Amino acid sequence: MKHPDFAKRFKQAVAHAGVEDTQEALARLFDVSTVTIWSYRNGEKLPRMSTATRIAETLEVSVDWLLTGAGSGPGELGLKEGSNVTQGPRIQGRIPLISWVQAGAFCEAVDLLEPGEAEAWLPCPAAHSDRAYALRVNGDSMTSPYPGQRSYPEGTIIFVDPDKPLTNGCRVIAKINGEVTFKSYAEDMGHIYLRPINPTYSPMEVTGKDISFCGVIIGSYTPE
Repeated sequence: MKHPDFAKRFKQAVAHAGVEDTQEALARLFDVSTVTIWSYRNGEKLPRMSTATRIAETLEVSVDWLLTGAGSGPGELGLKEGSNVTQGPRIQGRIPLISWVQAGAFCEAVDLLEPGEAEAWLPCPAAHSDRAYALRVNGDSMTSPYPGQRSYPEGTIIFVDPDKPLTNGCRVIAKINGEVTFKSYAEDMGHIYLRPINPTYSPMEVTGKDISFCGVIIGSYTPE
């Protein structure tokens, strides 16, 4: 499948950024091969999301615009003078929103996804590894009934990083006996527990059980 519109936007962004426009120079700039640069210029393929994010940040365009034509193109990322909107947190990249079944597979071996293999690619303001992903919360076990306590109601988008180390009290995605779950991680007197936030659910002791940790929560977002 050809991607001529992407090739046009790629060339436009390179020209606007004023970087050296040769295959060799662009390959060094974006840390890819010269063959890959040729394929971008000719619309032969789209970059992986991690590469597209790197290219977009370097050329100062939005990754959405680079891949789809939506969002901010060359020279449009800055805020207009006199705007009453303040700059939000810097987007650290976009990560795939995947299913819980896919998250279970990530516990075994994380293979970076291509655009189109995820439900969506979401902006993530938290620093994260290339293996980070997002999930949509199911159920109410991590919903707090108490005001002011951190809570993750059903439908909340959580950002997960498999490379972030476990710490006592962190929120995790874990796989137990083939089932993927979202809980708080706790260590106490040599024992390991997975604890819900909702007090109507019981904590689980997982010491010595067949369990894999699929990542630590690094942020969350609740859609309107």
